[in-house]
Amino acid sequence: MRPMDLTNAGVFSGANLENARDHNRRVAIETLRVHGPLSRADVARITGLSVQTTSNIAEELIRASLLLESPVSTGLRGKPPKLLTINPDGAYSIGLQLDHNWLIGVLLDLTGVRRGEIMVQVDSPAPPTGLAALEEAARKLVADANVRFEQICGVSVVMPGPFEVDPIASNGPTVLPGWADVAVADRLSERLNLPVSLENDATAAAMGEHYFGVARQHRNIVVIFVGTGLGGGVLINGQPYRGAFGNAGEIGHMTVYPDGRRCYCGNQGCAETYLSVHAAYEHLGYARTPPTYDELLHRFHTGERQFDLWMDEAATVLRLLVINLENLFDPETVIVNGFMPHAILAELERRALPLPSSVSSRRRREVPRLILGAAGQEVAALGAAVLPLFYSFGHLTPVSAAMPVKT
Repeated sequence: MRPMDLTNAGVFSGANLENARDHNRRVAIETLRVHGPLSRADVARITGLSVQTTSNIAEELIRASLLLESPVSTGLRGKPPKLLTINPDGAYSIGLQLDHNWLIGVLLDLTGVRRGEIMVQVDSPAPPTGLAALEEAARKLVADANVRFEQICGVSVVMPGPFEVDPIASNGPTVLPGWADVAVADRLSERLNLPVSLENDATAAAMGEHYFGVARQHRNIVVIFVGTGLGGGVLINGQPYRGAFGNAGEIGHMTVYPDGRRCYCGNQGCAETYLSVHAAYEHLGYARTPPTYDELLHRFHTGERQFDLWMDEAATVLRLLVINLENLFDPETVIVNGFMPHAILAELERRALPLPSSVSSRRRREVPRLILGAAGQEVAALGAAVLPLFYSFGHLTPVSAAMPVKT
């Protein structure tokens, strides 16, 4: 799978006038998202832009139907003041997550409100079937929300990584078979006639928790995403970190035991051979991961000995990953989420505690070092849906970090 090159997306560089205008439009929209409704003078005061520049931006965004401006009655004589607000129907975005077992889709409006969702059970779909299912899901989301395709600013597809890395991306039980050389974004873009990008599922899950889950107040986090395999998502200063080729956070293939189990990647002791949905089923004697996780919940609730042994083993690996990720990134917190049933994730979190010492072992911590995610099973699809808004309108760029460019 070849991801769209988003390595430097969202980073504003250069000094030409158009770059400055684009940047300032995004700053104005984000200011209204965080503080609105606001008058033009208030937007100018918060952003540091001149009143004239702010007024020009407001007029442009109103004409584009991205902002609304309406008078507010004060009960006083004279002309009532007008306040700017984001037009929820000014633009929409779609996030689609395709995994071995589920296709999940979410449609968001410009304010980040969920306007539609879809969840379809699949069974390790091959590219022809999977692309058709992705297209059908996107079209259904648009039709059910009663919006027009030209209002969609973009589609983000999330799939298990890594991308373009042999043998990891083309072999093994946690990799979607047959997708290694498929230009997913290009193929789906042709089908939908919309901008499409491809994202790692764990990176999208970090965005989902940051915007909809337990990390809304945190800007530096690491997410451990327990799916069929195991992935990691990293946010630094509120921005998703991908690395040079889009594969940052591939913690499933971090070695936790040098002489451990043989992994399909050719190494030994990789983390996902111990901590993943596939690892749990393999421990129970299944040759392949079933399309539903009912058996895991059944073994968990009945206290089955073999499953209990797996949880002890997986919790140990979770503990090792947390302290290594803390020492590497110094995050505000580490979050564990994913497709693994919530009750099992909660028990794994409990068994992983107490955590050994790391750079995060500070006396005055305000949040726990390890937190259970709260955005639900659709966390990666939610995060994916945020990304087109993020890149088109600076939808998640904090005001303090997105200072306007003087024109």
